[in-house]
Amino acid sequence: MNLVLSFLLLAVLPPQQTFNRFVYCREFPSGAFEKQCLDLKPDGTGQSRFKRRGSEEASSVLTLSSNGREKFLSVVAATRNLADREKYESKRKVANLGRKHITLEMGSETREAEFNYSDLKEVNTLTTFFDGLINQQVLISELEMALQYERLSIPGRLDQLEGEIKIGRIADPQSLIPVLDKIVQNERVVDYARNHAQQLKSQLLISK
Repeated sequence: MNLVLSFLLLAVLPPQQTFNRFVYCREFPSGAFEKQCLDLKPDGTGQSRFKRRGSEEASSVLTLSSNGREKFLSVVAATRNLADREKYESKRKVANLGRKHITLEMGSETREAEFNYSDLKEVNTLTTFFDGLINQQVLISELEMALQYERLSIPGRLDQLEGEIKIGRIADPQSLIPVLDKIVQNERVVDYARNHAQQLKSQLLISK
């Protein structure tokens, strides 16, 4: 009986409108960055925009893996396209964790939310996902830079990356594979680091 009612409800409820752009920005009260933004389309492509203190904003291409795209669409869908955005800010007094600015575009409609901390489970899940994406984009950028100018630092950076993966602070591990490939294929990188990058890549492929 409950199953029948569920189907009836699905039949009468209007379908959730699709979005064409989602932007997540986070400001930081202290630290190396003033602001970090991720700008994504539903297909999982877009860009990251990071501004370090005292520097110009830098942008880079961002492409989610198929698993990452599914997670992205899932966390956005759980908020019903920011339907309860006016309720995102917690009424509790919480330390400044860095204000979040979210923008969702659906055709001619734009929905926005801004908050420091939320008590809503679906909002925290979304925040955790995007903070994980920001974290990994920083690590990827640092590895890319190290490949050009600081190759001797790559072993330590790979150790850091592996640690972040293990504790779940990487939102889309499979999207790390392209930068790991660059390390593996670069003969100017020490063999230990190239082997480590290959091991990490293999682990990520197995965990797909």
